[in-house]
Amino acid sequence: MRKTALGLLVGARAIALYVFGDEEEWRRIYFLKSELGLFRLGGQICGRPATIDERLRAKEAATSNAT
Repeated sequence: MRKTALGLLVGARAIALYVFGDEEEWRRIYFLKSELGLFRLGGQICGRPATIDERLRAKEAATSNAT
C-alpha cells in the first residue's frame, strides 16, 4: 500500500486495498470518489484514511437511522 508521510493513500489500488481489502477492486474507487472524499493530486487519486473512515461511518449511521 502506498502511503505518504502525510498519511495520504495514493493511487486507486492503495485506496481499494484500504477500503475493500483487495487492490484488484481499484476500478470501483473511481465510482466512489465523491462519496469517499477522494481527490486528485498530481494526476493520482488520493485520500486520507481518516476522511474515508468518517464518510463510511456517516453512511452506515444514515442507513441504520433509516430502518
